[in-house]
Amino acid sequence: MRKDQLEIILETFIKNRFDPKNETEIPTSSGNYILCLRTQCNLPSRRILPTFKLLDDHRVIYTGVASGSLHDRDYKQHFTGNNAGRSTLRKSLGVLFGYKQIARDRDPNSRKTKFSATDERKLSEWMKENLILYFLPTTNYEKLEPILIDHFNPPLNLKGNHNRINQEFRRRLSDLRGKKSENNF
Repeated sequence: MRKDQLEIILETFIKNRFDPKNETEIPTSSGNYILCLRTQCNLPSRRILPTFKLLDDHRVIYTGVASGSLHDRDYKQHFTGNNAGRSTLRKSLGVLFGYKQIARDRDPNSRKTKFSATDERKLSEWMKENLILYFLPTTNYEKLEPILIDHFNPPLNLKGNHNRINQEFRRRLSDLRGKKSENNF
């Protein structure tokens, strides 16, 4: 993708800003999204600090796709509910906070985890207070995702992110996500 094409796409993202504090509209179509930290907010990390790129003067932490509905994926799975088992973003943030992972299913040996209801609620509150979401309705979301990961190198994107910058941060995050115990980053 040419640089001028990417710039036009990023300008469209900036026009489509979702502030979870104000619960503005998010379309029900498929598309891509970019999550950023609000100004003066930080990731819950104490030892390894990632390097960030900016979108609309906000630090990019994650980019993802919604194959069905941007509204359902972003608002219902990321910002609300007991969904760390279905949201890699929530799982990553939760382990950075040191929340204990518990089995999502009745099978205690299952690798699928979530956090306690209390921790999930605290995580939802933190996300609404500290994150801004930008979105782009498109059916071309699968082709755009690796371009966005390459461009922004979001520290919470583990899959498909091969940038050497933030490599140690992503490795430690991946290790934490694989444990079902309290974590220290």
